[in-house]
Amino acid sequence: MRRGSNQLRLADFNQAVVLDVLRRSPGVSRADLRRVSGLSSQTISNITRRLIDDGLIRETTPGGSARGRPSIPLVIDRDGAFSVGVHIDPARLTTVLLDLDGEVRLQRQQRTPQATNPPEVTATIAASVDSIIDEAGVDRDRVLGLGIATPGPLDVQAGVILDPPQLPNWRNVKLRADLHHATGLPVLLDKDVTAAATAELRSSTDATNAFVFLYLGSGVGASVVLDNQVLRGSTNNIGEVGDIIVDPDAEQLEWTGRRGGLAAACVPEALVIQAAHVGLLPLPNLNDYLAIDDACTALCDLASAGDGGAVRILRRAAGRVAVGLGVLMNLLDVPRVVVGGPLWSRLSESFLRVLPELVTRELVVAREHIVVEGSAVGEHVAAQGAAELVMDHFLAPRASALMVGES
Repeated sequence: MRRGSNQLRLADFNQAVVLDVLRRSPGVSRADLRRVSGLSSQTISNITRRLIDDGLIRETTPGGSARGRPSIPLVIDRDGAFSVGVHIDPARLTTVLLDLDGEVRLQRQQRTPQATNPPEVTATIAASVDSIIDEAGVDRDRVLGLGIATPGPLDVQAGVILDPPQLPNWRNVKLRADLHHATGLPVLLDKDVTAAATAELRSSTDATNAFVFLYLGSGVGASVVLDNQVLRGSTNNIGEVGDIIVDPDAEQLEWTGRRGGLAAACVPEALVIQAAHVGLLPLPNLNDYLAIDDACTALCDLASAGDGGAVRILRRAAGRVAVGLGVLMNLLDVPRVVVGGPLWSRLSESFLRVLPELVTRELVVAREHIVVEGSAVGEHVAAQGAAELVMDHFLAPRASALMVGES
């Protein structure tokens, strides 16, 4: 926990420290804030008064029956601020509105326009953002900004999508600037796996968080949380794990990924091709992510209905994914795996039956308590994480805010 400073010139930072404590520990008193932050009683009094006046926090009724003057608990005013998060998956576009208390007020999902035309996708996102704010009836002035989670690679600092394999014709797209122009909101751009891990971390009650987040959507990626921090890598592009070899004897597929790689084990395109090879499904247009996504849903429905061929494909996929997760867990020495993303709800029934045991077999060092579980957040995990990143950017205490010339 960061501690504050009583110097007047650091008032904005101190306010962020106090607000961050209240976001993470609702119901604390002013005395609690003083102990946690190291700030003086007068500074805490001034800051909490400002936060109440600004509609960001409020006082609640003391509980219990203690004698004397009870401490007044302080909590976040959930209507005090909002953020919007958007996840661009090549097949599905998810938009969420998050309130200051971290709750999703509204969520919507739609098919992503064919991604060969970035301006069309940008216009769709802007319309979705405007619509969800209007539908929720929130004051637009209370919306801090817009977070975008997208496949990489990205230049996070410049807000540019570089050349993601899953988004044809998106080479050097200045998405942050384009969406700022289209919506009028501050825009933050980040990788989908980083955003997803952020949302999962925020939802966790584990005091010593350390886990691998495996993201399954139109592509596959992984993010790492250690000591309650989401790792980013030197270029903010951590998580490109699709080429980890999980089955060197795997069949050759009609696609551009690495043979025997993790992506070839579990992305919708690879699963659908395998299903087409054994006559379960017709082979869709492999340039059409919407058709691939629909075919993958059909495959998972067949497995749920007990079709032997579909069950075998998904079990084989789970075994290969377990090899990849074993590599990551052996490297990072973490006790927990969380799996999520747009594809996970369709795969979870088949995967969770076998993944814990299969992952345990891959570990070099035996451990008693290995957890393999589905995301607690749900399909909108990346979009929610993008909105969380906006909240943290504007409201969490950052050392850079203390530097001369930093905005």
